[in-house]
Amino acid sequence: MTMPSIESSSLPRLTDATIEVFETMVFTTLVVGEPALDSPPPAAHVVGAVRFLGSLSGTVSLYASNDAAQEIAGQLLGISPEEAADSVCDAIGEVTNMIAGTFRAKVTQTGETLMITTPTVTRGTDFSAQHFNVASRVLCPFFMGEKKVFVELILQQS
Repeated sequence: MTMPSIESSSLPRLTDATIEVFETMVFTTLVVGEPALDSPPPAAHVVGAVRFLGSLSGTVSLYASNDAAQEIAGQLLGISPEEAADSVCDAIGEVTNMIAGTFRAKVTQTGETLMITTPTVTRGTDFSAQHFNVASRVLCPFFMGEKKVFVELILQQS
């Protein structure tokens, strides 16, 4: 099977999935920024990642600063960002899982078969991730008021 173009097929599904999850679960309207192909990951304090496997393989990741992550956690839980500080990892994992699940649902409508893994979350200030067999990668910024979050889609070679 030929790998679809990430820009033409996967990116619109990813941005739609992200917007849907933030509107329905985080009660936040996002503004989509300009996607960047093969861009290095942004600096972030909290990163959620969900792998998907099947007719396509890759990773969906959500990158956020501590402030943005606390705001997301607070909105998701219906509490203030300050009260949500201890729930950031769980909330970012759940939001990443919902984005990946919604993306998966949109992609499987085209005949692809995908399974997703449980989310992993990394929090800190001095870390990086290395992906292997990357066929294509796109990083999409989203503006959440004054804060910015990024969603990355990596498609891997079979």
